[in-house]
Amino acid sequence: MRAIVADVPGGPEVLVLKDIPAPEPGPGQARVRVAYSDLNPLDTHARAKRVAWNAPTFPYTPGYEYSGLVDRVGEGVDAALVGRRVASVGEWGGNAEYAIATAARLSMIPDGFDWQTGTIYQTGTYSAWHLVHTVGKLKPGMSVLFHSGAGSVAIMGAQIAREAGATVFTTCSPSKVDFVRGFGAHHVINYRDTDWVAEVKRLTDGRGVDLIIDGVAGPEAPRNYDAVANLGEVVYIGALGGFPPPVDISRQLYAKTIAVRGFVVYVAMAATKGAEKPAIHEALRTGRWKTGITGVYDLAEVPELHRKFENRELFGKSLIRVGEDLES
Repeated sequence: MRAIVADVPGGPEVLVLKDIPAPEPGPGQARVRVAYSDLNPLDTHARAKRVAWNAPTFPYTPGYEYSGLVDRVGEGVDAALVGRRVASVGEWGGNAEYAIATAARLSMIPDGFDWQTGTIYQTGTYSAWHLVHTVGKLKPGMSVLFHSGAGSVAIMGAQIAREAGATVFTTCSPSKVDFVRGFGAHHVINYRDTDWVAEVKRLTDGRGVDLIIDGVAGPEAPRNYDAVANLGEVVYIGALGGFPPPVDISRQLYAKTIAVRGFVVYVAMAATKGAEKPAIHEALRTGRWKTGITGVYDLAEVPELHRKFENRELFGKSLIRVGEDLES
């Protein structure tokens, strides 16, 4: 089978398209014939060995999130799973024609979803919903800023936060401003040509925003603490720009009584036990929330996709075509 393989950690150049044997499912496992995978930020972080939590061992095949048909099951797995349309998150391997997943962790793709929506509906959308509701607890009259406004979490988060009655701010580069405006943000700030902190303060009459969602972090992350309002909160969901500097609690937190925290969607989902899923699926099925898919790429283009992502050249959600629209 065709598969992208990284034998060692490194830059996008370590990703190589190879022809390798198709894997066989072991006890409790299912083999999935992959339709599409998406480019999840964790694919790039794992490849570069920037994450320790749930990190794969090398050599490994990226593909943190993918969809497909179950074509074979291992010992102890109900054979009725064969032929089902499923989505997998968190076990890697989706950048290949066949992938192995723990059968109990597979999600059935909701009725009415096409393959592309079925590939991406979980991580970005679930994360955005929980950031707005479970973590941020946004209510009408509150405000939120999403960095990386053209990224999948911000695209979904802007729509969800606006529905919750919040005022939505986003930051992005100049070339992405028009694209980002299409997803519901009230204020789109070009952070390269504008002092985004000063602009947030101007637009909020000096108050700042109640919640900041940051997947970039990096050395300028402390500027979040200037832009957030008294009693506000800064939530880090990634570190594309590198890890943020240590927080100076006495200088950066006490004066404004703000909170700084991290976020993993599975912890938030455990708290709600998935009660939010039917409403999320309905919003996606009806098109009330737009997914922001902007490109579909071939498996051979995965190294270039990683490069573009890390250079912040991509808009929205990028999908990788593996088996395309499979029929059960």
